[in-house]
Amino acid sequence: MKNLKEIKKILEISTKNKINSKTNLEDLNWDSLAMINLITFANKKFKKRIVGNDISSLSTIQDLDNFILKLKKKK
Repeated sequence: MKNLKEIKKILEISTKNKINSKTNLEDLNWDSLAMINLITFANKKFKKRIVGNDISSLSTIQDLDNFILKLKKKK
């Protein structure tokens, strides 16, 4: 995972939490607040506007990592 630091910040989880690429987002703090954190992160960091439909298919940490990577490439 290339964006572990960002993922932990978005999900508001501590560094003690063990996660891997196959961890389901629903098993963590993936709720409406985390989605707003992701939208805010994308807007502030990359000047990208994303909406709920853009993130509705995310289900694992790997999906979220890939999504962030795509944002970085479009920068």
